[in-house]
Amino acid sequence: MKSARIILLALLLMTFVTACASRPSPRPRHPAVSVRVVDDYVFGKFAGEFASPPSADGNPRRAVVISWRDFPQRFVFAHEGSYCPWIELPSGAAACFQFFEGNDGVAELFNQFGRQEKNSFVEIIETRPDQVHVRWTYFGVNQQSGERYYHATEDFFARANGQIVRKQTFKSLKPADPHGYAREPIELIGLCPVGQTWREVLRPNPSNPDERHALAALDPFSDKRYDVYWKPKPATLIESTVRRAGCTWKELDDAPGIILALPLREATPYVVFGTASGFDAATTRIKEHSFTDTGGIGWGSMSWDHWPIGWLNSQGHEVDATTLQKYPNHFSPAGMDFFAQRNEQVEQGVYWSLIGVAGAGADIEATRRVAREWFESRR
Repeated sequence: MKSARIILLALLLMTFVTACASRPSPRPRHPAVSVRVVDDYVFGKFAGEFASPPSADGNPRRAVVISWRDFPQRFVFAHEGSYCPWIELPSGAAACFQFFEGNDGVAELFNQFGRQEKNSFVEIIETRPDQVHVRWTYFGVNQQSGERYYHATEDFFARANGQIVRKQTFKSLKPADPHGYAREPIELIGLCPVGQTWREVLRPNPSNPDERHALAALDPFSDKRYDVYWKPKPATLIESTVRRAGCTWKELDDAPGIILALPLREATPYVVFGTASGFDAATTRIKEHSFTDTGGIGWGSMSWDHWPIGWLNSQGHEVDATTLQKYPNHFSPAGMDFFAQRNEQVEQGVYWSLIGVAGAGADIEATRRVAREWFESRR
């Protein structure tokens, strides 16, 4: 009798062990934010060849890609784009916030030499389930000679909530030469896939669908807001009639903080910076490029296609009907500069900004609270 009980217990134990072994183990939950290196990345549905030069180093499809478990966008450092990163949405439209651009354009990155790994490279510093730290190092180089003029370092901390904290510094390599300095660390740039322009990627104005919403600029500490709209001109490729609404640009320029947002159809990438993050409002000039009384150049909806695909060694090529069908293109509704400061002052600064993605419509207003909370965390 006793041996029968032992046999029965053994059979029950074996049945339990077998059941546990056959039960599927819980699927591991992916980290909230992650990073990987790929060798097959191409932006904007480009299907052409990469020639070196002007594409450099023979690995134009290499990219470092940050992605999120709970958000559809990704943050891409693409070799062919000189590793200058952009937020890419599922449609292929993207937003970039540029880099330390050298004085007078003598030294920068969107050229043959700026695409070389020795002049621009990316390192993955730390990966955690809730944060990824990537460092981008680059040298401002002359597009004719490749000569280096300054050395910049940018750290990006991608958080689980979809936001990215950016830290920027630079050091002159030619202290006696004004071209060895850089005073324009941020530019708001929209990127369009092949065959599309700002007409297709920008969000239509709900109250006037013929217009595209090109820019929303907000003061996070008040209700002041400034919006720019572009209306396509008939029988033109990229020209527009420009219109603005809201407060004066000077009211935003004088504010202790600023949000520059790009209203793309799917979502709204934005950047936040201000006095509390190293951009002193007294000497930081923000500029809006559709009008000339805002410190901008008056570009309006002008678009260029020499970047992010490096098909020529040039820092400026305007989109035309032929290149539109071959290459992605980009446009810039706003930026900023430190021209009110001496070169040496700018070189000594440490500059922090916050990058994120808001939804459509009223979600742009919600960025005010996000910006205030971030500024408060920096005190």
